[in-house]
Amino acid sequence: MKKVLQYLFRWSVNLILAAALLLAAAIWLPGLFHMKAYVVKSSSMEPAIMPGSVIYVSQYREGESVSPGDIVSFRTGDAKVTHRVVAVNSEYGTVTTKGDANQVCDSQPVTFDAIEGKVRFHIPAIGYLLLR
Repeated sequence: MKKVLQYLFRWSVNLILAAALLLAAAIWLPGLFHMKAYVVKSSSMEPAIMPGSVIYVSQYREGESVSPGDIVSFRTGDAKVTHRVVAVNSEYGTVTTKGDANQVCDSQPVTFDAIEGKVRFHIPAIGYLLLR
C-alpha cells in the first residue's frame, strides 16, 4: 500500500510540474516569435474565441495588409479590443470591426495606426489559470 501511495504522489507531482511547464511555455514561448499573449475576458468573439482563451497576436507592421475576416487587436481608449475586420477603407486608412457575437459593427472605425496586431492562433481555457 505504501508503494502505491508513493507512486501516486510522484505521478501527481510530475503531472503538476508538467502542467506548470506547459503553461509557462504557452505564455513565454510566443515572445521568441515576436508575438504577445493576451487573455480574452469577454464573449464578443464567441464562438470563434471563447472567454478564458489565450490569444497570440503578432505585431502589426506599417504596410501589412489587413483583409475582411482577419481578427485584429486594437486599442480604444484604455481598453484593448479583439474583433474581426468586416471592411477595409484604404482611402481613409481605417477598418470596420465587429465581434462575432455582436449584432452590429463597432461604432467607430479603427485606424491602421491603432491596430496592435493580428491574432495568429488561440488556446482555449488556459487563460482561466492566469486571470487574477
